[in-house]
Amino acid sequence: MKTFESRLRVWCGLLLVAGAVGCTVSFPDDVPYTCAETADCGGDGYVCTSLPDNGPRYCCLPDPAEVCNGLDDDCDGLVDNLETACYTGPEGTLDVGLCHAGESICTREGSIACVGQVLPGVETCNGLDEDCDGAVDEDFDLKTDPGHCGACNNDCSFLQDCVNGECVRRQELDCANGQDDDGDGFMDCQDRADCDGQSCGPQCVCQEGSKTELSCTNGNDDDDDGLVDCQDRADCPVTTDCTRADGSAGTCQINALCE
Repeated sequence: MKTFESRLRVWCGLLLVAGAVGCTVSFPDDVPYTCAETADCGGDGYVCTSLPDNGPRYCCLPDPAEVCNGLDDDCDGLVDNLETACYTGPEGTLDVGLCHAGESICTREGSIACVGQVLPGVETCNGLDEDCDGAVDEDFDLKTDPGHCGACNNDCSFLQDCVNGECVRRQELDCANGQDDDGDGFMDCQDRADCDGQSCGPQCVCQEGSKTELSCTNGNDDDDDGLVDCQDRADCPVTTDCTRADGSAGTCQINALCE
């Protein structure tokens, strides 16, 4: 950088006053020279700037752009301040959703790093566009997702399903399949909230938490309790209509026979 010191100018002036014919001073390009203002730097594009942290002022010839070299290339009093925006995300995502550019900085190794940028991330249900695709919470079905039912983070209980954006109590799907369909700890007829009065098979209905025989005349153990027709005294008490062995009509007797 071509610069010069004011003391050299003073020395040259003294020579002129002393009657010297002339004074020519050569200023090396690699030596910094102090200055008070740009006019002290002799023109040719040189400016008077200061070292970082309000250090001594010196004459500096600005380069077109700052580079990572430990010098103040653009003569703004700062070293390696690139002052350029940067973004390393996919094309089309800059300034979409949460994504935005960062600032280029010089590393200790002399390379360039981009800090402060926000790149596309994993979309979460929060009303923000985190994957920067222009859509918000598009990966979540607020009408059926039990973790985000009707709104983000509206969590249905383990006994509820999300139906059309509302948490509703899950129900036993089948009162005769031997499974706890709704996960409430009660299976089939034991789940009185869902199965009381519902069919538990041919000629079987759930009543008060148990299977109940509906027919005392078909010769079948409809409720799977090991007792057939009149033998099932709980469901076919005395005087209940039944069918005798010969096919004629009869009634259940105390001895659990149809006579």
